[in-house]
Amino acid sequence: MVGQEPKLEKLFSPIRIKSMELKNRVVMAPMCTLLANADGSASDRLIEYYEARAKGGAALISVEVAEVHPSSAFGIGEIGIASIYDDKFIPSWKQFCERIHAAGAKTSMQLHHPGRQFPALGPERPPWAPSVLPCPCPLCQAVPHQMTIAEIEEMVHAFGEGARRAKEAGFDAVEVHGAHGYLIAQFMSSYANRRSDKYGGDLYSRMRFSMEILHAVRERVGPDFPIVFRLSADERVPGGRTVEESVAIAPVLVAAGADCLSITTGVYVNLYTYFVAPMAVPKGLNVDAAERVKKAVDVPIIVVGKLNDPLMAEQVLAQGKADLVAIGRGLLADPELPNKAAAGQFEDIRWCTACNQGCIYSFMTSSNLTCVVNPELTKER
Repeated sequence: MVGQEPKLEKLFSPIRIKSMELKNRVVMAPMCTLLANADGSASDRLIEYYEARAKGGAALISVEVAEVHPSSAFGIGEIGIASIYDDKFIPSWKQFCERIHAAGAKTSMQLHHPGRQFPALGPERPPWAPSVLPCPCPLCQAVPHQMTIAEIEEMVHAFGEGARRAKEAGFDAVEVHGAHGYLIAQFMSSYANRRSDKYGGDLYSRMRFSMEILHAVRERVGPDFPIVFRLSADERVPGGRTVEESVAIAPVLVAAGADCLSITTGVYVNLYTYFVAPMAVPKGLNVDAAERVKKAVDVPIIVVGKLNDPLMAEQVLAQGKADLVAIGRGLLADPELPNKAAAGQFEDIRWCTACNQGCIYSFMTSSNLTCVVNPELTKER
């Protein structure tokens, strides 16, 4: 690419999601870092990590999973999962938002509960899930607690309150995490939901939980605040939701309050093949699914999945297959990727190899986040 001057007009054109104006189409994809303080508040390291990506040119910084309910919150030593289940977290996230805004980006918080894809935190704290079906993934096979109707209502309330706190902290949007086999996705999929009450059964009954959450979020944030819904368009497991089903439910999610759909694929069982695609998986693996969903709705579509090549990202957008491109590991490898691409400095980009050794392996072993091509990762100051 040396000597070429490719035009990236679409990638670096502005776009609006509800009331949020973005300067370009590059989204930093949410990736759990375990950089939060042990209590779940935003740490200095976490702020500096995201601030570097905001300075690097991404228009929207989508913050990693933030727990909306204490049933899935934990800390080990000095690390923890980001949390928003209590008003006590608002001050640290307010500081976070101020720093991201000063760096020139907008930011959204990903509202999350892992459901059964979570280890038991002792005999009295099994993971919560729609059904008593352990996750097949060897990383988290604890027998879950089947949520009661009262607990489901409590969780819907928790997502709504998490959205309220995110808005009060200064976030520009919230993202409801309904992908990757986590709690909301579990309710939507017969792969994990075997309930016989109003939250189980056919596809639209399984959608009830997600729709109630979207309604609760909208009630808390008001009519103009952007709500993104993250969706695994294809769960890629036997009995999981297919692209055809996702195309059918996409308009339902929009009608319930989603202003944008963020398209990905996979669950924990196929973590290393689709969820975080390794070297052998082709680039842009989720583009076709995103295009099919886009044809079914009239809201912006974000697509993720090995799209850190700016030329490929431009092509996806120019062909109308998606409206925004989310880059995760590519921005870990080089936080300045968007700025370098905009300046035509492709030869200076430090490319992600999709090895998954530092980023994904570190997370799965609850150790420090690293990158084999970027020794400065999490040491940004």
